[in-house]
Amino acid sequence: MEIATQILGQGVFINPVNINGSVKVEFVEFEQPLDFDIHDESMFATSDPRFEFPLTEADVTWLNSLFTLPEQGETRVRKEYRLLTEEERNNFHTAINMLKNDSTVSLNKYDLLANIHSRSSSNTAAHGGPGFLGWHRVFLLLFENALRQKIRTVTLPYWDCTLDQPLPHPSQSVIWSHLFLGNGNGQVKTGPFRNWDTQFGFGLLHRQVSSLRHLMSANDLKNILEEEYLGNISYPDTKSSKNLEQLHNNVHVWVGGLMRKIEIGAFDPVFYVLHSFVDKVWEDFRIHQRSKGIDPTKDYPEFYGRRNHAPFAPMGLGNIMVIDGISNIWNENIMHLQPSCGNNSTNACGSKFLKCGLSIERCVSKTIDEMLEYKDIDKIKDSVEAKPETKFISSSTFKSNNLYRQTFLQSNHLSQIYDNFSLYNDGNQMDLYSDTLYLHLFPDIEHSAIQKAKEIYTQHLKST
Repeated sequence: MEIATQILGQGVFINPVNINGSVKVEFVEFEQPLDFDIHDESMFATSDPRFEFPLTEADVTWLNSLFTLPEQGETRVRKEYRLLTEEERNNFHTAINMLKNDSTVSLNKYDLLANIHSRSSSNTAAHGGPGFLGWHRVFLLLFENALRQKIRTVTLPYWDCTLDQPLPHPSQSVIWSHLFLGNGNGQVKTGPFRNWDTQFGFGLLHRQVSSLRHLMSANDLKNILEEEYLGNISYPDTKSSKNLEQLHNNVHVWVGGLMRKIEIGAFDPVFYVLHSFVDKVWEDFRIHQRSKGIDPTKDYPEFYGRRNHAPFAPMGLGNIMVIDGISNIWNENIMHLQPSCGNNSTNACGSKFLKCGLSIERCVSKTIDEMLEYKDIDKIKDSVEAKPETKFISSSTFKSNNLYRQTFLQSNHLSQIYDNFSLYNDGNQMDLYSDTLYLHLFPDIEHSAIQKAKEIYTQHLKST
């Protein structure tokens, strides 16, 4: 096939072809206009000309290579993000950065694929209707295949945000630490995607988690699984409490930054782990349908709303039709591994980053304070004990010092912790060592004692 390198229209089609029994796809730019207005009800569409740049021959060739199904006999296990081993997590992050740094295509490979989500030809069919779930399922497969071109063993994890939702402050979840997605408060300066630049003048990667809306909850999932048909969990007519797309929209806004805008959300890696979770919820729903004798591959709603969600309209990724999104072929060799509370009290949820919430009897995320220093705790302890200038001092050392407040410190442990706060923190780094480390260094004291020592030291700073 001869690939046109000059743009002919405002979008990209994917032309499915059958080669020796395997479905493959060719990306081609379309020449004829669609037979409906792609900007109809345009809250879900974009006409920003920045996103509609001509694709090069290298772009098209690479995009062609992504559309393959898992090989026969191959099972891809998509795990909850926090269930990944350290090696799996590092490989996932490395593969994303390898795409970001691969400039053999226009933009780079990561941003070029994200731009497919930005283009009006895709965007109009991807949102605001029952085609939302099928479109993103196909798109996730493209992204996963791109990752596996870099590191063959990588499989896309999912971020189950219902594990963070029960926390008093979900923005403090370990997900927003350097071990996972990096910080969520402003420009991303920590983690594997720190200091990422984005395309089209949107500046450095940035977020503003927890400023607006809310995460999905376990109750939201329960509401979804109470229904039996796709039309009951998608636009245009279902209640917002049962609308999986609307629930996902809330998470986009909750993350903020680039994720708050549909057309640029995919430039933040959060996009992919969130949509991987949405896809997992949809698969759970399809399993539920089958248990009720309903065939998910024949369940497309009669009332679909906007014309570009009509079953035989182009998916927006090409000549694949919207109805093809509910086929089994995209997900039949993919399974999901999820955490659950078990009988092993030391690692009940299968991850050091999760814990069983006893009051709700299900797994919840640990916080940054609980887990940020889990890797370095022994190294810090060894360092502190090995170096005379940083060795933890005894409580008697400061007793002659006017800064010592014996009347408030009821135990020797409190005195020792207080003295070390004053020695190491110097009034400016109260959280230099987390509570986790102090509990490790003083295992026979209660957490409340550490908090009391911190409180006293803070009072001392204010009074000196």
